[in-house]
Amino acid sequence: MTQVFPTGMPRTDFGIRVPERIHPAAEQIGDQLMAWASRVGLVTDARERARLDAAGFHLLAARILPDAPRGGVEVFAQWVLWLFHLDDEQDEGPMGLRAELVHTTYAAITSIIEGRPVPATAPASVTALADLWPRTARGMPAPWRRRILEHIHHHRDAFLTQITHRHNGTLATPAEYPSLRRDDNAMFMFDLLEVVHQTEIPPGLAATSSWTELCAASSDIAAWCNDVVSLPRESARGETTNYVLVLRHATGCDERTALEQVHAHITGRSHDLGEAERAFLTDARRLAPTTDPDRLRLIVRTIRDMPGAHLAWMLTSGRHQERTPAP
Repeated sequence: MTQVFPTGMPRTDFGIRVPERIHPAAEQIGDQLMAWASRVGLVTDARERARLDAAGFHLLAARILPDAPRGGVEVFAQWVLWLFHLDDEQDEGPMGLRAELVHTTYAAITSIIEGRPVPATAPASVTALADLWPRTARGMPAPWRRRILEHIHHHRDAFLTQITHRHNGTLATPAEYPSLRRDDNAMFMFDLLEVVHQTEIPPGLAATSSWTELCAASSDIAAWCNDVVSLPRESARGETTNYVLVLRHATGCDERTALEQVHAHITGRSHDLGEAERAFLTDARRLAPTTDPDRLRLIVRTIRDMPGAHLAWMLTSGRHQERTPAP
């Protein structure tokens, strides 16, 4: 399967399945997302509204969750928007260069998740989460809440590592990069699938290596495909959290060779994803016999399809063209 990229993007064949289906209420979910973003202060003017509309975050959620209840897809879409807004605050604002601002922001996020008051001076991403979190976590047990908070802290730590590299003028090594990129890619989004599909992964099952590898492989594939698609924009901006750039820097190879290496890593992780899926379903039969197997399989199918759904969104989203600096 050959993917055709918009003008100016690298062309490659990732060899991953791109799901064709999309949630039937996608456009209504988009309208609801825009209304929510305006209400919580993530969109404050016509320019931001146009930028959100072009990004099509609702379409990403609708591709990942074509069969989920509409309410769950709406919540997931809000998390997608919230995550990208948080990343923009980090990448484009002063937080991207100041570790103390990162600590302050994530301390406020932690306060919300632990049920403490929100600071009056919190940025928009924090106040938006104060609205989103109670609706997300309603009915979810303590082990799940601890797990998602741990993943959010990993997201914080990955960004702090990126700040250190920016200050020092260094890049992650090829050995360090996959773990760093995985945490930067927000592993808590996998925890949210349990909310959408109304099924908790029991703690014993969530602690298995098969569950960890299932989520990690899916995240790696999506992130590394993203690195290829966003390479022109990130190269122009001087961004270095990109697998292609990391490999070029470490080995001294040319861009074509680095792209081929990333392609090979994506192919390998696609094989790992299939192996992890089979191992997890085996573990689930042994460790969670009372959990609805159909719902577990639905979560697994969603995780398996996420890289392809994310790729399909990237190929059409205005987010990957609008901020590329002019040559």
